[in-house]
Amino acid sequence: MIRDTSGQDVQIATVPAWKNPKVLKTAAAAGIALIFLAWGARAWFATGAVDSTLALSRINIAQVERGDLVRDLVVQGKVVAANSPTLFSPAQGIVKFAVKAGDTVTQGQLLAEVDSPEMSNQLAQEKALLNKLSVELERQKIQAKRQQLENRQKADLAKVNLTAAERELKRAEISMEKQIIARLDFEKTRDELARAELEYQQAVQNAELEKEALTFETRTLELQVSQQKLQVKELERRVRDLKILSPVDGTIGSLAVAQRSAVTANAPLITVVDLTSFELEAAVPENYADDLGLNMAVEINLGGKKLPGEITAISPEVINGQVQARVRFTDGQPQNLRQNLRLTARILLENREDVMLVKRGSFLDQSGGRYAFRLNGEQQAERVPIQIGALGLNQVEIVSGLNVGDRIIISAADELENAQLVALKE
Repeated sequence: MIRDTSGQDVQIATVPAWKNPKVLKTAAAAGIALIFLAWGARAWFATGAVDSTLALSRINIAQVERGDLVRDLVVQGKVVAANSPTLFSPAQGIVKFAVKAGDTVTQGQLLAEVDSPEMSNQLAQEKALLNKLSVELERQKIQAKRQQLENRQKADLAKVNLTAAERELKRAEISMEKQIIARLDFEKTRDELARAELEYQQAVQNAELEKEALTFETRTLELQVSQQKLQVKELERRVRDLKILSPVDGTIGSLAVAQRSAVTANAPLITVVDLTSFELEAAVPENYADDLGLNMAVEINLGGKKLPGEITAISPEVINGQVQARVRFTDGQPQNLRQNLRLTARILLENREDVMLVKRGSFLDQSGGRYAFRLNGEQQAERVPIQIGALGLNQVEIVSGLNVGDRIIISAADELENAQLVALKE
């Protein structure tokens, strides 16, 4: 007979589910999970979908308020001489220095002399030409007097002849009435009078024309002499300038050439530094160049003391990402300034009155000024969009997104990078 499987099966008695150990273990694990889930849900509802948690000790908080915002810029600069003229050679020659670099000089002191034989010779020639023209002018004046005298004599002689002809005509008229002379002789006497009148008129006119011509020639020579005098005076000035004098009280900065060197005209020779007039040369970042202006107020820090100043010049070019600005001291130059002394200056770019502002912090770099975390009570901070305005040294203007009295987180933290709601804890 074929065997079946009845011998392999064992009948097991039925056990209630509540007595099954496996069911009991599964139910216990599910219960614990539900407890943790309920606690998390409670915390989630209590905090309002918190994205991160921050300790209050790790952040800085500031309050939005109203006030005046001073938009300024702190820059570094160095003290430079406002007046440091460079003196040039007035002519070609050999230079002889009377001082050396570092010497203290006074205004009008001899610094150097250029020996220029060419210019000295040219001055002598021009003086000789002036003497020649002066002699010719005096000769012309004498010649003019002599010629005027001769012309006056001719006119006077013509006048005498005219008078004699008039008397002769009167005698002829009397004789004609008495028929003592012939008609032909009478007409001849009348012609003599007409000739005498014409000669006198021509003599007077010639004398006037000759006088004008002589005056013109004399005036021409006088102008030539005057022009030559100006030429000589100019050369004398250039010869005097061969002695180079100090234009200011100061010190010798540098010598451009060696002693007794041959130099050309307009070659730089020596630099004089005026130690009584200093300015601050400040380097301003190029992104602030458009905000700068002449006469803009500046606060200069000298050993902890605040000194007023103003911008006097702005460089038109950008070098290495910076613009050079010159600042002068407006309240008198302080004592003990030195060339190339490093100082800090605060340029007052703008003053905005009665605006919303908050203390400046690193949150601006993290958010780019697009948002901030505003505190809701003491336990939460929410992300709100904002718009900022002018940036000051210690404060920033808030244009929109916040109200006066709001408190925001002004420090930066990695937990704030992408969070919308942050829980704050002690």
